[in-house]
Amino acid sequence: MTNRVINYSGYTSNEQSILRQQLKHNNKSSNEQVDRIFRFISEYPEAVSNIHQYIQTNYINKQQINEQISSTPKRSRPLDESGGSNGAGRRRRQRKRFQHDQDQDNDNENEFSDSQRMMASELQTGESALTTTNQRITTENTNKLKRISFDQLKHAVSSNLPCFHVQWPADTDRKNIPSAICASELITKELKTNGVIFNGFTLVGWAGKRLKLGVNNKVDYATLATTDKWPLKINEIDIDVIKPKYTPDAFTLVVRYVPQELDEKFVENEIQRTIASASRIKRIQYNYHRKLNDYRFEVKDYQEYCSILKLGRIAIGYSWLSITPFYPGNRLTYCTKCWCIGHLRNNCNSLPKCRICLETFIENTSHVCPKEPRCAQCNGNHQSLDDQCKVIQDYKQRLKDEVDEAIKSGKLQRVVPKEQAPTFELNEQDFPSLGTHINKNPSTWYISQNLVTRPPITTTTTGGSEMLIGNINNNVMKLVDSMSRLEGKVDQ
Repeated sequence: MTNRVINYSGYTSNEQSILRQQLKHNNKSSNEQVDRIFRFISEYPEAVSNIHQYIQTNYINKQQINEQISSTPKRSRPLDESGGSNGAGRRRRQRKRFQHDQDQDNDNENEFSDSQRMMASELQTGESALTTTNQRITTENTNKLKRISFDQLKHAVSSNLPCFHVQWPADTDRKNIPSAICASELITKELKTNGVIFNGFTLVGWAGKRLKLGVNNKVDYATLATTDKWPLKINEIDIDVIKPKYTPDAFTLVVRYVPQELDEKFVENEIQRTIASASRIKRIQYNYHRKLNDYRFEVKDYQEYCSILKLGRIAIGYSWLSITPFYPGNRLTYCTKCWCIGHLRNNCNSLPKCRICLETFIENTSHVCPKEPRCAQCNGNHQSLDDQCKVIQDYKQRLKDEVDEAIKSGKLQRVVPKEQAPTFELNEQDFPSLGTHINKNPSTWYISQNLVTRPPITTTTTGGSEMLIGNINNNVMKLVDSMSRLEGKVDQ
């Protein structure tokens, strides 16, 4: 920056010192602003082009306008009308010269103030543009960091039924254990032999040393979960069938619009009086105030589940209240080893930890939990997946927004377990019938034979062959008669 030369003549010493201090202060503040701008440009070099374009389109236009305004020519000094050299004329010229010097000092001061204002406005404009660019870059980087992987979005909308696991004794030789397909076929055959009717397993695979079996509809799942006719041996080897320890959300119902004056224990007893297999009855907590309450509960018996849904209402006290299926929210992707969000257990390299206190489990040592919760996300005094955790709240909100966006764009679709396995349906377009060929152009000989009629040949009766022979004889007799008539005409 270049310092301007200012004429301090006509000012007192105090005024001159004040002007010098003001100039130093303005230069210092301007240098600080320039240093801040240089530091920002060194951190974000991509912002230079935007700032240069902004200043070029705004500052240069303002400068051209100011030059046009200040380009008005000054009036020349009026001539001495007397033309003489008397004392009055000299005093008048001295007074005018003093006034001209004072006007020049004022012009210099105005130029200095104008230049300072222009410089300040220029720095403010550049700084505001840099701030805007910085905010845009920061927002883009933040959005990139906030994007959730597509695998987590698919996991959020999935609603698969839990699987059954088959476990062999630890001392069993691996060579004696059949393959997954053979084991599933043997188990299916044994279940059907014992009277368990289902459509077979739709998922077969290994989960570590356990055989993993699954179905894709509620009827088969409820049948397999409630039966006790699972086989105890496969190829003369003892097996242990491990059923799911929880009831999936697909068998959860909601009682809606329960009055607040009804006690929770009373509502629980009324539900269990109507639905014997109802369990885990809890009041749904909402983030806003409601005049009526909703209660969710699980139904293990599929027959009761279907019956109460078909009724659509349940009696609690002296009221008939509506009952609907429970629609679960988005599933969180979290690890059951370290209890952090964003990944699953099979992708985690850390050692298993306690869900409550987050202490690492030591092999061959029983863990005694101090019951002091600690969060794996924010290290707070609550459990890792608690809703009061700020990190969990932000993750749920971002997950909801991105899932809604993916469903709206068609990239995702919510998967809901089916009630029953799909049956085979025969469509007409799958196996179209072959049409009969109809000859629309009959032969010419058939048209010309008007006198001779050929009776249809039918073989549908019991004496089909006899009728056929009789028709042939009649035709032969007619042919003989016609030949004899022709011979008689020829003889005449």
